[in-house]
Amino acid sequence: MSFPQLGSLGEALRRTPDGAKLFESVGPISDAFIAGAEPMMLLNGPVGSAKTTSEGKKVLLESTRMRPWNDGVREYNVVFWREKYDSIWNATLKSWWKIIPKDLGHCVGSPGRPCNHTLEWLDEWSQKGGGLVRLNAMFRAFGDDMDPEDVRGTEYADAVMQEWDLLPESLSIAISGRLARAPTRKIMGRPGRMYGSCNAPDVTNYIYRDFWEEPKDGYALYRQPGGLEPGAENIAVLGREYYEDIARKNAHRAWYVRRMVHNRPGFTRDTDLVYPDYDDDRHLAKATIPVVREVPVLVGIDGGNTPAAVYLQELPNTQIRVLAEIALQAASMRELSRAMLTLEASPRFQGCEFFTVCDPAMKAGEETEEGSDRARLARFLKRKVKLARTNEPNARAEPFREALRQSVEGGAPAFLLDPSCIAIRRGFNQTFAYHRVRGSNERSGVRKTPDSHPCEAGQYASMETGRGLANKLKSDRDKQRRARHDANAAQGRYNPLRGRAS
Repeated sequence: MSFPQLGSLGEALRRTPDGAKLFESVGPISDAFIAGAEPMMLLNGPVGSAKTTSEGKKVLLESTRMRPWNDGVREYNVVFWREKYDSIWNATLKSWWKIIPKDLGHCVGSPGRPCNHTLEWLDEWSQKGGGLVRLNAMFRAFGDDMDPEDVRGTEYADAVMQEWDLLPESLSIAISGRLARAPTRKIMGRPGRMYGSCNAPDVTNYIYRDFWEEPKDGYALYRQPGGLEPGAENIAVLGREYYEDIARKNAHRAWYVRRMVHNRPGFTRDTDLVYPDYDDDRHLAKATIPVVREVPVLVGIDGGNTPAAVYLQELPNTQIRVLAEIALQAASMRELSRAMLTLEASPRFQGCEFFTVCDPAMKAGEETEEGSDRARLARFLKRKVKLARTNEPNARAEPFREALRQSVEGGAPAFLLDPSCIAIRRGFNQTFAYHRVRGSNERSGVRKTPDSHPCEAGQYASMETGRGLANKLKSDRDKQRRARHDANAAQGRYNPLRGRAS
């Protein structure tokens, strides 16, 4: 993009090394964010990717875009928000003043309290008879002891949400009603905007929900590549070695490297993922995955009070495609069957053959008059529902785990997830994880979360793929081999290592 020269302000900024950098591009994603015009914009990137500088550039650009309103002045009132004043003064203002020196314009504020920085300048448009440009940058913090009602009565054009994922959703909601107030929307000719930045967020955060999982209307995500990926931004300044060094020093902290270097959501501290090889960039389909009607659709069911169903196919090239998920809360087998039959009747699945398997625990109660969950579901679906081959956690996890690590012919991933499967995506990124026994490296099962049920339903279906059957056969052979070894040992057969019968 062509960044405005900023007239007299630009001349002053070019006299300092950091100010001069404003007129250099750090990368196409950052440039697109700066030029963006959506109501809600998020710049997401790894540490060191010039997100704060890009926010500053966008503030200056938006200042020049204002229409004259106050005595012919193009006035832009924008507020920067962070979670605490220590961050405002030690990070935000420190970076802001490196770009725009404190002695330019008028600055009022003290550590631990709000700060206002006002700048005025003449640009090219001003010199042609247009009005002066006035920027009022307000810096505010929203701590744990504050209430969203505290922002009532405040007025600005736009808001900059720094480290947006660390700010409460209640603040975002409250701020949205204070935008396009000074100047008004009528004067600006556009709605107020919220724009900001963050590192890769936790998948349970509202920012992930609104920008990644199910993007809302008017929400735009500008995601920079990870620091070690081709196209990493600001790399000319930092050098690739910057990220290599961070990754090396934190190799034992996979959660940190994943989020802060590779810029991938999820994977918080001490999370022991069931599928750490899952990668949104590689394994998440960019659009709805087409169903191949000539290939049977495998349906996995997880029962209980939060039942789930997952639909997948294994293509002849061994690629596993997870097509759809159903995840219900406090639902019966009848309700699950209704949701399944509705999905199966959709044009996407018409003409398909379904093969259904369920959690082996769903056979409980088969001897009673009411019957088991498996029997009731089969009756409602009017087709057989078979028990999955095993409920052993490692065995049922292996088909997906193997596919996630491999490619098929042509280099395509051996595992592909449909974008509609938001619970499985959350689970694979973060919430489908093992419990760790405190003070040790031992696992004590998988954590039960709303996302774990569809993840496990998918596992049951995966055991019916070629990969699953091959793993089951290998597991059976290993068990037979161990059984023969134990039988021989019990008979006291000769042990050559000891030189005598044991």
